[in-house]
Amino acid sequence: MASSTGSSPACRRRSSDRCRRALAGLLFAGLALGAAAAGLPEYARQALAHFSPDVPAGWAYTLTTVRNEAGIRERFDPARPPAARWTLEQTEGRAPKPRELEQYGRARLAGTATAPQATFQKSDLDLGSFTLVREDAARGEFLGEFRAEAAGPDKMLGHLSVRLIVDRTGPHVEACVLELKAPYSPVLGVRMRSLVVRTDYLPPAEDRPSLPRETNSRFVGRIFFFGVEENLRVTYADYRRSP
Repeated sequence: MASSTGSSPACRRRSSDRCRRALAGLLFAGLALGAAAAGLPEYARQALAHFSPDVPAGWAYTLTTVRNEAGIRERFDPARPPAARWTLEQTEGRAPKPRELEQYGRARLAGTATAPQATFQKSDLDLGSFTLVREDAARGEFLGEFRAEAAGPDKMLGHLSVRLIVDRTGPHVEACVLELKAPYSPVLGVRMRSLVVRTDYLPPAEDRPSLPRETNSRFVGRIFFFGVEENLRVTYADYRRSP
């Protein structure tokens, strides 16, 4: 029987060529990232090499979210089945009612309730733009921008500056602060006047990497004719490596 088109020598050559081009692209991106970081102090390069804005895969944790005055506490465990990875433990300072648990479960399944995610990936940082703002024996503070590819005119990252506070002992990124550079309208009827998002990270330990500890954000703006001010605090606790 004749070989199928998908397994022909020509197809295998094309597939091999695509793999080589993909690997070359990854290698080039890694070299470019390293070259961009070359102007940073050695301790900053070491910290950025292990920096992850989000919780890495494979970790369970408890998340407490307080939005203005309302708060909930949830537990995430990646070892559980996908539909049961998130558990609502507390809402408004009390145990959730059966109806609230049902609503929470539906929201999680529908994807309308999601884990907080950093607004960027490490690869979005334009390391060549970072300049040293201040430095002492304990830490250094660097101010920079996002890469043009990640911060186009229609993308939120293009309107944010990024400040990294690097602990020189370790070393590790101690805090990351995103701040709106100027008032901005992402969509019709919405006006962002100010936004500051600060995430603080735990120092690395023998049994774990540096992990998010707390995120605080303050937003002031307008939605149509209504002024809006929102203060959000997200706290991470009880980290456990999931099997």
